[in-house]
Amino acid sequence: MAEVTAPARRAGPLMKLGLLVVFITGMFLIATQTPLSAYLTREGIFQFMDWLRDYPWAPVVFVALYAGATALAVPGTILTLAGGAVFGFWWGTLLNMLAANIGASAAFLLARTLGRDSVRSLMGSDSRALEKLDNVVTRHGFQGLLTLRLIPLVPFNALNFGSGLLPLSWRTYATATLIGIVPGTAIYTFFADALLEGSREASTQALVRVFIAGGLLVLLSFLPALLKRLGIRLPGMGIILFSFALSTGSPGAAAQESRSASGLPDHTAFTAVLAHVVTDAGVDYKGLAADQSALDRYLAGLEATDPAVVAAAPLDDRLAYWINAYNACMLKRVVSHYPIRPARGLLAITNAAARRPANSVWQIENVFTGAHCPVAGAERSQDEIEHEIIRPLGDPRIHFAINCAAISCPPLTREAYRAGTLGEQLDARVMAFIGDPAQFSVDVSGGRPTVRVNVLLDWFKEDFGGHDGVRTFLARYAEGAVLEALENPEARLVFSDYDWTLNDLPR
Repeated sequence: MAEVTAPARRAGPLMKLGLLVVFITGMFLIATQTPLSAYLTREGIFQFMDWLRDYPWAPVVFVALYAGATALAVPGTILTLAGGAVFGFWWGTLLNMLAANIGASAAFLLARTLGRDSVRSLMGSDSRALEKLDNVVTRHGFQGLLTLRLIPLVPFNALNFGSGLLPLSWRTYATATLIGIVPGTAIYTFFADALLEGSREASTQALVRVFIAGGLLVLLSFLPALLKRLGIRLPGMGIILFSFALSTGSPGAAAQESRSASGLPDHTAFTAVLAHVVTDAGVDYKGLAADQSALDRYLAGLEATDPAVVAAAPLDDRLAYWINAYNACMLKRVVSHYPIRPARGLLAITNAAARRPANSVWQIENVFTGAHCPVAGAERSQDEIEHEIIRPLGDPRIHFAINCAAISCPPLTREAYRAGTLGEQLDARVMAFIGDPAQFSVDVSGGRPTVRVNVLLDWFKEDFGGHDGVRTFLARYAEGAVLEALENPEARLVFSDYDWTLNDLPR
């Protein structure tokens, strides 16, 4: 049998794609350029509603027309309103839900049948973009789609057809759609029913319903901003917001899209955040809390990164990625609770016993142990990132780079860490540590030199090879009298107390 050539193999999928385009275009032209278009206007809808109210098979006709319109990508909002106006809130919601789900599944299956193989054929079966998209959908498919249904960032019909092109099972798609469209459908139906009642009778009760319905619509439109303000995360929100930012070209999107050769973010967007909030006097948490959008976009990009890509990246790429992730997540941890208030209950007693300042991250419950920050497909805690991921990579210089939002912690820099310059950046942080009297000092005035070091290096002495390892490590960056003191076996190594006060700008 003769071997099928590549062009021949691609002809079938391309024909399907052409049929899908012709079908959608044809339905659009029929709906807008034929007498049918008269029934899609506001006046036409009202005429249809008047006829429908008196028709015994009204529910069946309505569901069939609504589902068909949705399958043909006709906007369904006006039909949802019509359902509420004709059938009332309860029956209207039920019929709208039934019709919308049937139409959405029809659109999904249509795109799956005619479009998915075509798109994959055009991009190539070995496409890295398709492989990455498949991985993202595998991890976030249900949660991501559910989030988009609950918070309509993408038009309903566009999401129906777009989902059919992705590696989603119909069962996953249908379940997320069934659950996700309930709030929006109910609110639009209630609004139509209340508006119709209000127009018929000017009673106080009817007008109150209209105001309530209008308020719910406004609330629905501002739901993303409200959830962000309340600190509530829906499953898969990071990946959805990241994708939405890229598709709309919002500020910072181009920076997020930029990737290094390893496939990881190049962290330019985080540099922009740090340059804006990090000063010699401290971190401007107040300013960051007022506008977290750039930080949120960067964190969404970290969440969207495939963990398999991170694991396969070169060591410096991984180190830069996780150091930046720790610092970005710590910033988010602080601004999500800013201004920090003294803890209550058992945590207050624990903090008092440990003599922790009232203005410190320890006032945040489970500040280091709680999983709060989605990175590489999973919710991470600060401790997990530091102790289970970064420290096992074996470079003790990370202790001069990660910042726990305390005055005694080696400070943040105004630039994110990058794989190409990571060695120089980490060496610079060690040099800055040695040059800071609050972190390191040498007293040679007495007969026996005293080396005073931040207690941080005592906590993590095993990463340096013990106390002698701390001396040896620091000696690589010292010279003159400081070097002599570190190399002197008689010198005392003293660790200074740690100040947990928040490294905020003085207010």
